[in-house]
Amino acid sequence: MSSDVTVVCKKCGRANRPLARFCSGCGTPLQPTQKPPSPGLTRSGPQEGVEAARKLWEWITTVTTVGARTAWNELVNPQPEAEGQVLEKVKVDSATPPSEPSFFALVGGGFLLLLTALGGNWLVPLSASVATLILSWLRWKRPFFSPLAWKTLTGLWGRSVRVPACYFRLRSGTGEMQIALIGPSDGPEPEDGDRVRVWGVFEDRGKTRMRAWKVERVGAKGPDAATFTVPRLFPFIPVSFFLSLSSFVLAILRMLLRI
Repeated sequence: MSSDVTVVCKKCGRANRPLARFCSGCGTPLQPTQKPPSPGLTRSGPQEGVEAARKLWEWITTVTTVGARTAWNELVNPQPEAEGQVLEKVKVDSATPPSEPSFFALVGGGFLLLLTALGGNWLVPLSASVATLILSWLRWKRPFFSPLAWKTLTGLWGRSVRVPACYFRLRSGTGEMQIALIGPSDGPEPEDGDRVRVWGVFEDRGKTRMRAWKVERVGAKGPDAATFTVPRLFPFIPVSFFLSLSSFVLAILRMLLRI
């Protein structure tokens, strides 16, 4: 007989036949061991279903809480993206604002969501809310837009659009990067050699170019402590999440009023 089913007495250590009830050496009662069931014959009982449902619920609550919190913080209390020393600052009095198509995508998408909500269709805004919630959970920061998009819209009617801009290189712990602040500014400009914190969005995966909207001197006091700002950058995904969520609530209210 194979040794994997042999019953060994815990008292004297004698090996007994598989179905023995008592030890043949000392007479101690035995509990025969059984072969573990084959993996192919294992049946998933109610416990496995409960465990799967519990894991799914944990995933849903994690995405919802973390995603919504991340989206809210990106809009209300964004954190600086880089810190380092200013190198070779360049100020430009007149520059062309960059194209920001995500702003017009948001306007168009918001209009469509509004139409579906007023029609009582809750599935479309709910789907958009879930999709943007997951992207917020994954911390997507691009694309983005700023109020400068309204100025570029006037350029379609033949009006020249020019705004001031400030560019500088920043040396941080991860290397050097190019920082661009575009639009009418407020506050003292950063100077060469200043150590600063920068709020903005990286424009490439290598994190070598950033479009920024706020620069704060580290450790500065008095008048020099004021921050240098240009028109705020807004991440497209968090704004879309709250817009979709609002449309979903509007659609539900519309349905309830019909009842």
